[in-house]
Amino acid sequence: MNAGSPGGTILRLGVVMRPHGLRGAFTVKPSSPGPPPKFLDTILLQFHGAAAPVEVPVQAWKSATSGHWIVESPAFTLERAQAARNALVLAPAAAFGPLADDEVWLEELLGAAVVWPDGAPRGTVSGVLETPAPYPVLILSDPDGREVFLPLPREHFISFDAAARVLVVSTPDP
Repeated sequence: MNAGSPGGTILRLGVVMRPHGLRGAFTVKPSSPGPPPKFLDTILLQFHGAAAPVEVPVQAWKSATSGHWIVESPAFTLERAQAARNALVLAPAAAFGPLADDEVWLEELLGAAVVWPDGAPRGTVSGVLETPAPYPVLILSDPDGREVFLPLPREHFISFDAAARVLVVSTPDP
């Protein structure tokens, strides 16, 4: 979400949908399909309009049949779970361990320059679309100021220089 945060990159895991049960558990619509990150014992909730996210202890993670996750927290009551609707569920990338050399968090690409392998400019990453595709779709502002959608399957990802904030891709021209 923001690579410049003091603790490093913050990842968006999903969005709180609604309370689950009477004891303060809540359901989360994950940003990416898959099982819940059961190793996380703390998450961050970013409430709409709040300046900073709130740290929330997690007692248990469960998978729901809908593909959603259920989060149980000792700090939550039914009322607090109701108030958390639509809050973003966040976690520090560092909690997930190191990435392989050819991997990058999508959040780290925001604001990065995108270039062809020869260095010619392609645009700047302004967002990431959540789609059913098995690869990310980046939203670029191209050199002419237009918004361009850039599907990025693994075979078109060449490299990412985090220090220089430059993403090299070999995708066809949209």
